[in-house]
Amino acid sequence: MLHHQSPPRQLLSICLLFLVCGVNKAASLLGGGRRIWQQPKLEPFNKDQSFLHDTFPSGFLWGTGTSAFQTEGAWDQEGKGPSIWDHFTHSTVGTDLATETANVASDSYTRWEEDVEALEYLGVISYSFSLSWPRLFPDGDAKNQANPAAVEHYSRLIEKLLEKKIEPIVTLHHWDLPQVLQEHYGGWRNDTLVGLFEEYAAFCFHTFGSRVKIWLTMHNPYLVAVQGYGTGVHAPGETGGAAGSLIVAHNLIRAHAKAWHTYNTHFRPTQRGQVSIVLGTHWVEPQRGKSTVDNIEFCQQSIEAVLGWFANPIFGDGDYPPSLKIKHGALLPSFSPEEKLWVQKTTDFFALSFGPNNFRLGRGLVQYGQTVSPDLRRILGWIKLEYGDPRVMVAEGGWFSESSVGREDTVAIYLMKRFINQVLQAMKLDGVNVFSYSAWSLVDGFEWNYGFTVRRGLFYIDFSQLNRTRTPKTSAQYYKNVITDNGFPNDKTSRELQGRLLCVETARPTCPPVWPLHL
Repeated sequence: MLHHQSPPRQLLSICLLFLVCGVNKAASLLGGGRRIWQQPKLEPFNKDQSFLHDTFPSGFLWGTGTSAFQTEGAWDQEGKGPSIWDHFTHSTVGTDLATETANVASDSYTRWEEDVEALEYLGVISYSFSLSWPRLFPDGDAKNQANPAAVEHYSRLIEKLLEKKIEPIVTLHHWDLPQVLQEHYGGWRNDTLVGLFEEYAAFCFHTFGSRVKIWLTMHNPYLVAVQGYGTGVHAPGETGGAAGSLIVAHNLIRAHAKAWHTYNTHFRPTQRGQVSIVLGTHWVEPQRGKSTVDNIEFCQQSIEAVLGWFANPIFGDGDYPPSLKIKHGALLPSFSPEEKLWVQKTTDFFALSFGPNNFRLGRGLVQYGQTVSPDLRRILGWIKLEYGDPRVMVAEGGWFSESSVGREDTVAIYLMKRFINQVLQAMKLDGVNVFSYSAWSLVDGFEWNYGFTVRRGLFYIDFSQLNRTRTPKTSAQYYKNVITDNGFPNDKTSRELQGRLLCVETARPTCPPVWPLHL
């Protein structure tokens, strides 16, 4: 087993002497995000103050992505072991496993070359996908022999992407923990998984790292902790409440830090890649016209309760926000002084997930007249102010559509245009250093606890058909045009689509049935 060497005792003592100074320096940045709500929301760049016509910098990393469990299918083929999501869905659905589980899903394990063709159609520069831990290691233990069929599959995919000049962005863990680790250890509640994840990460870095230069350790660990081990809405379905979520989050943060240090020490010198973690969040605004000190503080605490929970230890001072310590008290695990040194700054850029899952949970954190708002520009500005202007990748941007929506997904176009333009505004007007945007997702897939009742893909899949043909939606054509134009140049003629506009602030659409969307 690969063990990360602890710092020599003498060196550690020296580091601890300067810990207070280091923490104070990091703390001088923390809390700076409050200024975002103190600034007037003036956008004097367009006559309607809502849209910026401009282009992104040359070399901007346009992409899209998928996750293994949602799209691969082949759940028990070629040596793959069950994941917690396989077990969870098989245990909670009826008798029709083909239509109520991800057993087949988008069939990307078999049809991965069709996915690459879809990427070529879009003209993206990058493709974000996750490795299936239980496909590579059915027993969950990377000390044992890897599944050769899985290694070959991911190698072929990476080679084909590079051949097509598409940058692979690889996520180590997107929620599909091997079921055996849940059964033997209790999953992420047990800190044994910190070491097991480090071993798994080391294997992936060693096996694929010469060809992969951008790694993401985990995708949105907030939802793993809260939905998987707190409410039980996600796999593994545990209802441990706040106590369970807090322990799981603590282990996820430590596992990420271990993986980052492993890469930094053993692989970065030769592979020269980058490693981060995808963190998700919602966004809130204070009650209109009431940006008082108290109301701003409530907004800050709302974001700290989601994004800051993970970002403060990793991007800040190695510790949790004070508001979480006050809220949870003794339930909140603590980092030792040595761990704070170990955890902080374990990332090479900030990777952000901005989508519907966090917003649905975020409504539960609203108080005192706050408004939940899908404002990507504002959260990017908050990250810049709070964490010292890091480089930012928008690793997931997109929204749900109803399953009845086919290839004409005007709602998705409207929201895609809105989110991408908000990124452009953040870069051009606020100086946020965004280098990549990934429209989520490439193809329709199995949407976790929503199953096939919603869609998020740029490419339509009829799940009743065995061939799982990828058909570009209107949103795919629109995204293709944005990539070709590298944004929204002034000389482009606006055109109007007619479609139903989703009111994103509510659970169900309540807008007029027809809404002009100027595209």
